[in-house]
Amino acid sequence: MRLKQALVTKALVTPALAAAFVVGLGYAVAPTQAHHAVQAQFDVNQTVEKKGTLVKIDWINPHTYMHFDVTEEGATTRYAIESLGVTGLRRAGIDSKSSFQVGSTFRFVINPSRNGSPTGLLVTLVFPDGRRFDVRNTDTGQVGGR
Repeated sequence: MRLKQALVTKALVTPALAAAFVVGLGYAVAPTQAHHAVQAQFDVNQTVEKKGTLVKIDWINPHTYMHFDVTEEGATTRYAIESLGVTGLRRAGIDSKSSFQVGSTFRFVINPSRNGSPTGLLVTLVFPDGRRFDVRNTDTGQVGGR
């Protein structure tokens, strides 16, 4: 009887442990798959300065996104600018989403997209009142600071 019970217990425990291992491995790998290397998407060795009207802000983690309409040579292009997450922006001195007024004109410096699309990684943001924030993402190997 004990031998039969031991075999049944072993038969149940082994698949349960294997399933737990697979689930745990999935959780361990998921964060690395979810985040991307900014150097692959943006040219972190080049900067471009733009001036645009804020049309939307996504105050989210892991990265905030600012959407600007930039008018150059008579044509308007919508730029989607990736930045630090909420906590990183707060550390840089931008304390809340309410700091941003949709319809206001901002100046910004970005690392441009490698594929030429109207996107970029935010380096510096200048508010309409002249306040300037260096929000370089230290994950890129760039030097941070204000």
